[in-house]
Amino acid sequence: MISVKPIRTLPLSTTGEWCALQCDHCKAHFLKNMTNIDHLSRKLELNYFKSILVSGGYNKEGYLPLSKSSINLMKKLKESGYKLNFHMGLINEKTIKHLISLPDMVSYDLMLDDFVIKNIFHLKDKDSNEFKEKYFMIKEYFPISPHILIGANYGKIEKEYEEIDFLSKDPPPEKIIFIVITPIQNTPFQEISLPSIKEVEELWNYAKKKLPNTKFYLGCVRPNGNYRYELDSLAIYLNFHAIVNPHSEAIKSQNNIKIFEECCALL
Repeated sequence: MISVKPIRTLPLSTTGEWCALQCDHCKAHFLKNMTNIDHLSRKLELNYFKSILVSGGYNKEGYLPLSKSSINLMKKLKESGYKLNFHMGLINEKTIKHLISLPDMVSYDLMLDDFVIKNIFHLKDKDSNEFKEKYFMIKEYFPISPHILIGANYGKIEKEYEEIDFLSKDPPPEKIIFIVITPIQNTPFQEISLPSIKEVEELWNYAKKKLPNTKFYLGCVRPNGNYRYELDSLAIYLNFHAIVNPHSEAIKSQNNIKIFEECCALL
């Protein structure tokens, strides 16, 4: 198993703390822990980071707005030797063509639950078909790491099975990164009930059968505490390829643990 500690990847927000969507499960919370693009040069002076997660808030169309100056900056970073993992949502093909040769990886949130898309992500004019279309489009241009968010429908597991079915079609992805809905204070999700570990186990066993040759990763976004311990222990039991910041007690008895210090999508 690989223990991912992404200390060498700098999470960058190209939009600061701005996000037009204000999704119910996030409310731009995760942007607060990212480096604002205006402060990037100061962080890079440390000569510590090997890669950059290019992310930020999304516009009303559900993608990361990238200005010409932002793209030029990404080109300079690439030329300087940084690996770039883009998290850019439902990006359009015009923007994609401006990014040719830049992404080492694209992290893509695959969501096929129309209720979540319209009512939690606030993408009223989008549906699961568009998420499928964008997945195929991005895949034509760049390496892609699909993410499945477990429990996005207020903690219920429903359309995640459909997402696995979709990804199981030829050719299946090299990896899938699972993340789990996390209660965040001052959001409508702060007191939701988490998916039971038994439900997650059933989902992962189903995924294992449908995608026998795909590597499974447990990503950075998931609850803490005992739930994390049980979740991580389950992932280890099911022979996940990698876990980001695994619970110390869950990996205590594991031998031959390898360490990877960048974003798991780059592994």
